[in-house]
Amino acid sequence: MLEVGKLARELDRTIHERNRLAISILLYKRGKLSFKYLRRMLGISGGNLSTHLRALERAGYVRVEKRFVGKKPHTEYSLTDKGKGVLKEHIKVLKKLIKAVEGTDP
Repeated sequence: MLEVGKLARELDRTIHERNRLAISILLYKRGKLSFKYLRRMLGISGGNLSTHLRALERAGYVRVEKRFVGKKPHTEYSLTDKGKGVLKEHIKVLKKLIKAVEGTDP
């Protein structure tokens, strides 16, 4: 039988939080996304989104690009190679946990 506790400890705590996981998945699937787009897709406040993006940036999972479009600031985010690797590994561990719950050890 698969040791569920061991697998659970393999989950990345930074990316596991639901909004950070959603941000990471959106960035993985879409590439670069604006702050405005992420906020709309997640349905969370700008302050909440900023907090999650900073945590991902501090961990080295997200890259931030700031520029002006006309006279308006425009901020875009993308996953770093490290962020992509962590997300892929996180998903592998989640799949193993699901198999353990279903009783079909990998």
